Amino acid sequence: MKIVGKLGSALVAIAFSAMAFGASATSISWQTNTYSGSCAVGYTCNSTQRSFLGSDGTTLVTAEAWAFNTNTLAIETAQLGFYSNGLGVTNNGNDGSHTVDNDGYTDMVAFYFSEEVDLKSIFLSTYGDTDFSAWIGTVPGIPDFTGLDFADLDTNYGGHFDNYGGNVDRLAEFGSFEESGNLLVVAALQPANGISDLFKIKALYASAIVTEPDDPTVSTPSTMLVFGPTVFGLAWYRRRRMQKQAADEAAVEDGTEES
Repeated sequence: MKIVGKLGSALVAIAFSAMAFGASATSISWQTNTYSGSCAVGYTCNSTQRSFLGSDGTTLVTAEAWAFNTNTLAIETAQLGFYSNGLGVTNNGNDGSHTVDNDGYTDMVAFYFSEEVDLKSIFLSTYGDTDFSAWIGTVPGIPDFTGLDFADLDTNYGGHFDNYGGNVDRLAEFGSFEESGNLLVVAALQPANGISDLFKIKALYASAIVTEPDDPTVSTPSTMLVFGPTVFGLAWYRRRRMQKQAADEAAVEDGTEES
């Protein structure tokens, strides 16, 4: 009985280990300063949009440049720059540098993911201060922000959050504002606080792909590959206990139970 009990405990431990492995294996990063997964056949690669493949080998993110025109008070398209230190923006006012900045127009980059992800952080390369504003939401496709303003983004995506940092390359954690979605919009801090923010976006990080528990489209083969042996082992363990219990009861009735 002790052997069977130990086996059951071991199987439960395996189950929890498999769960931990599954959770850790889903973290994803997108390096936006390399050509890996970008400009290849089938990927978007032009002056306004660029796609990057995640470290999981399947989840794609498409980046698009925008800028808030301080004259028209509306968002308009911009040019997306691809550099060794990350993505930058050149707006139609040709102000500032090839960075995401608020030195004149307020530049922004929208990231559309092929899957809903649990967003965690971004890495910024500094060219000045690194304060930014961000929005996270879920949309049916790559949105068009033309003619909108920042208040419209707040309405559409439930409000933005601000993240503050100095003149230093840094990993900007979303912290308590960590949320899931398939859209991330990153803009130089708005409204500006009197200090120009200038940075490039070098990498994105998500802790997992988000899957709703009641989603009928979720496939089970990969789950069974991880949990299958454990599930069947637990079923065997339960059946073995039931068989032994039945045998013990039969022995008592027949008066043949060993002392």
